[in-house]
Amino acid sequence: MVRNLRAAGVVLAALLLTGLFTTPAMADDGDGDGLDDAIEDAVAAYFFPYVWFDSGEDCTDPATGSNAGTAVARVRPHPADASRIAVSYAILYRRDCGDWWGGGHNGDVEPFTLTLAPNPACQHGFGAYALRTVAHEGTAFEHVDQSMLGNACDWGKLAGGSPQVARIYSAENKHGNYASLGTCEDGALGNDHCSESFTADFTVVNAGEDNARRVDELSAYQFPGEFAWTAQPFSGSLGASGGNAGLVRDKLLNDGLLPD
Repeated sequence: MVRNLRAAGVVLAALLLTGLFTTPAMADDGDGDGLDDAIEDAVAAYFFPYVWFDSGEDCTDPATGSNAGTAVARVRPHPADASRIAVSYAILYRRDCGDWWGGGHNGDVEPFTLTLAPNPACQHGFGAYALRTVAHEGTAFEHVDQSMLGNACDWGKLAGGSPQVARIYSAENKHGNYASLGTCEDGALGNDHCSESFTADFTVVNAGEDNARRVDELSAYQFPGEFAWTAQPFSGSLGASGGNAGLVRDKLLNDGLLPD
């Protein structure tokens, strides 16, 4: 234990010297989590992957060929290892179109998470260490994938990653996230479908922390009347009637989804 604490202290000291982590008297840490806000914004966007959709997908709005969609992020030191960074993403859709057994509803909030580990060879001082995706969270069909990413500098769309490597798969019209084609095709008793038919762009919005909200109301991010932190069910700005997407905040706060 003493050795681990000493090692963690050495790593944190090194990060402080490079300006990646802050103290209260240093840099710009508006959400008070010990990470410089500029680093948070940079790594959240840099390591966001290509999101692949199936050819039968017709429910990506507001992400279209000419318009980037919205993904909300929470970025903080990893709760299990403060030398690493945890990023929780929630991809937002106007609707879940209910591709199988009905079940369509207004609004859709689909999470996945990344762990970043120190890597001085990388542009921002961190590499992509591990990915965890979840589909149909909280249902009988819940499926979780985890992939180790090799602490890579080039995993992520802005990081220059390959579309076939730096990717997740969104199940056709249901949008549950998977890390591989095989697990998607097996998902929901074989009713989920994924392919590398097309990708859509997303703008990553760093929401900060619940007790220090950098972004809450999402009108400026294509979803009037919706919230990242306020405890209001997300309905894709289409009205609560017919909504069943849950709270965005629940996805951001669920540390159980983080890969170690």
